[in-house]
Amino acid sequence: MHHLFLQEIGFEELLSCYPYQYGSRYQALDALGTLFHSINLGFPSIESLKLANAGDLGLLIGQPRAPEKETLRGLLGRLASQEKSPQLIEDLARNLLEKSRIDKEVFFIDGHFLPYYGLHVIAKGYYTVRRMPLKGNEIYAVTDLQGRPLFFLTESCEIDFRPMIARSAEMLIDLGIKRPILVFDRGGYGVHFFKELDQQADFVTWSKHLADKTMAELSGYIPLCLEGEEIEIAETYRTIRETAQTAKKDGRDTPSSMEVRLVAIKFQNTGKYLGIYTNNKEKPAHEIAYYMLQRWGKSENFFKESLSWFNLDYHPGYDIKELEEQPLVDNPDIALVRKGIKALKNDIKDLQKEIDLCHYKLGTRKDKRIEKKISRLEQEKAEKETELQRFETKLSELPDKISILELLKGRPMNRCDLEKKKLYDLMQCLAFHSRERLVEIFQDCYDDHRDIKQILGMITRRSGLLKLIGDTLVVIIDGIDNKKYRKVADKLCQKLNEQEMSLVGRLQVKLSFHLNKIRNKKFVPIEGA
Repeated sequence: MHHLFLQEIGFEELLSCYPYQYGSRYQALDALGTLFHSINLGFPSIESLKLANAGDLGLLIGQPRAPEKETLRGLLGRLASQEKSPQLIEDLARNLLEKSRIDKEVFFIDGHFLPYYGLHVIAKGYYTVRRMPLKGNEIYAVTDLQGRPLFFLTESCEIDFRPMIARSAEMLIDLGIKRPILVFDRGGYGVHFFKELDQQADFVTWSKHLADKTMAELSGYIPLCLEGEEIEIAETYRTIRETAQTAKKDGRDTPSSMEVRLVAIKFQNTGKYLGIYTNNKEKPAHEIAYYMLQRWGKSENFFKESLSWFNLDYHPGYDIKELEEQPLVDNPDIALVRKGIKALKNDIKDLQKEIDLCHYKLGTRKDKRIEKKISRLEQEKAEKETELQRFETKLSELPDKISILELLKGRPMNRCDLEKKKLYDLMQCLAFHSRERLVEIFQDCYDDHRDIKQILGMITRRSGLLKLIGDTLVVIIDGIDNKKYRKVADKLCQKLNEQEMSLVGRLQVKLSFHLNKIRNKKFVPIEGA
């Protein structure tokens, strides 16, 4: 069923940036297509594909068999080495905008910390859930007013939030959004940053260092009901300034200041105040308040939903279990110790030559300077011999083979690993939009919005039978006992058949969906029979 979205988005054309690999059984379309379908089918990682039927999964990509997890890892590494993810992210975002899959009114940007459990040494970031710094990366998502992702940006934790906001604004402008409105939390607060961002985009964010007394003194509060919440809003303009210490820390002599629009919110139930800063002067105050109050529901909940339905924290760049199963490798310390022993023996040999030469000179005449030199050389020789003995002892204690885990400790993280994560997240973004596309169709079949995605997931992941009739692949979904769900599943099949879907991939056949009307009957054994 997810081939509908792949067909509409132009999946093959999207991946055309990867050159054809002659002699290779699997191409980029096969590798990334396997990841896309495995994500939709609920496989949480590449490693879990060992539980899949390679023949059944292969049909989804038009191959006799889907690539095994070891093969898929190799294919992903080959694709990551080409570093095409920035182009793919931009092409997909442009495609989503052109097909009106994204609301252009306002964009939310927020970050999610990805804990790193690998062996490499990478930068640490503050993990708010555990309230402690951990090594990891940060994934930033730019979503629309409906909570749908436009693109992901995955970077190391050493990069601050504000440069990522500016980078997102530049990308949105390149995508055709002339002056985007960006909504973000207090992590992006900065007076000098606001001045720079004001040149290309509008921002909406929470205020800082603003007392409740200041907002309470504002006049003209207007009562408003916003999604069931009774509030009052007022607005004014105020000048915000940064401190001299902040400017000096950034290498500037003069502190920055800027006039911003303040939208104050008062909650009638609690009497609490919240302040919003924005440089947008055209939108009504209630819309600015709506945007800011929607940040949690449309941005934070997106990460929550992605973690629940997919596996946003998964990093395909490493696999500790696979490394543990690797055979032992030659101990690299042995070669280093042997090299050190050889160098020490050469040094001892050279010292002995100098000592013998000095003794020869002493045979003809007495010289206190030569005697001191002999004493010094013999002391150096003794130290070298002691060090040689220590190296030989260490060599006898070193194991000939060690685990590859010990070999990888302390190595810096490969940039290619981060590229693999970006490609995997790109497939998760596609899977998210594919499910949203099916939800749009399913809304005409099922009217309870509370569990519409759960029921749709039950239907799309249901087993069934296949029959190739001419150039049409008939998909017969297993029967459903519940009468209500059976009815909506049958209606969904009819809706999908109206879309005239085709299988995206090498196997160019039409798709036709039907529900098995014969329900499974349970036979209860008769006592005594």
